[in-house]
Amino acid sequence: MKGEILALISAILWGIAPVIDRYALSNGAPIYTALTVRAVGALLAMIFIVFALRTSFSIRLDLTILLLIAGAIGGAIAMIFYYMALDVLGASRTVPITAIYPMFTALFSILLLSEPLTPKMVVGIAFIILGVVIVSEV
Repeated sequence: MKGEILALISAILWGIAPVIDRYALSNGAPIYTALTVRAVGALLAMIFIVFALRTSFSIRLDLTILLLIAGAIGGAIAMIFYYMALDVLGASRTVPITAIYPMFTALFSILLLSEPLTPKMVVGIAFIILGVVIVSEV
């Protein structure tokens, strides 16, 4: 049950962040400012993890490079497109459309990590696509 509560807290926080982002963007905050603030937030979170949780911070260079690439793709580059969509569509349409990412995660995991494709995943992906079509008014 603890994992489910943590996931629910994450979902609630991810649910409010786009509303705040949209408000800031619609009131003139530039996208680069939003990205800078997110980067500072990530740095503060890292400091919190290391010091408050007393977690060691050692990692191999090759893994660090992979995580930096993932951070650039999923963080900076994706966030630029996300903020642009948020500014054009608003939070209530952008977020459900970007919620298609689990489908891409599943597909890339199958292709790159040789993870299995289960019937439940196929049904879930179909529902994701249907939801995006409904929300995007295609």
